[in-house]
Amino acid sequence: MSRHFPDYDNHRVCLLPFPSFTQFIEKKRDLGVYVSGSLFALGWWFFIDAVVLSNTIDNDTQPAIGFEDWMCGISSTLGMLIVNSIDKSRLTADNFSYTGSGIATKARFFLFVGFALMAGGLAGSVTILILKHIVPEAGQPYIYFGIEEFCGALGCTKRRT
Repeated sequence: MSRHFPDYDNHRVCLLPFPSFTQFIEKKRDLGVYVSGSLFALGWWFFIDAVVLSNTIDNDTQPAIGFEDWMCGISSTLGMLIVNSIDKSRLTADNFSYTGSGIATKARFFLFVGFALMAGGLAGSVTILILKHIVPEAGQPYIYFGIEEFCGALGCTKRRT
């Protein structure tokens, strides 16, 4: 074995060495920004695909995409915008006195509201998937709308958390 691989170590599990990912570790923040932006765009792509598909089907007896479906994606997106707009240094800005501007308390409150909107959008999409598409046994392609709506809210929520 050492004839083909002169630097072979007998304690290794794999014959071929794993590549070194040091260039990704150095730029993991940049990589995280690109991945999270891609998840956000993919989430809205799923939802817009479901809306376009639902408008091409002419059957009025099955559930269609309504306002309640839009609210899940809008809530998740609004929560993501609120969480991203908070300056992280403001979360620890207060000193431990009882007087002052209370900027850290306000920032924490808005952070809570942002996460609550994202969680509400995700929970709403799961609720709509179950109550509107799975329980009435809507069948194909109508259950696809609920699955894509859930994927859309999940993409918007996982974009930041």
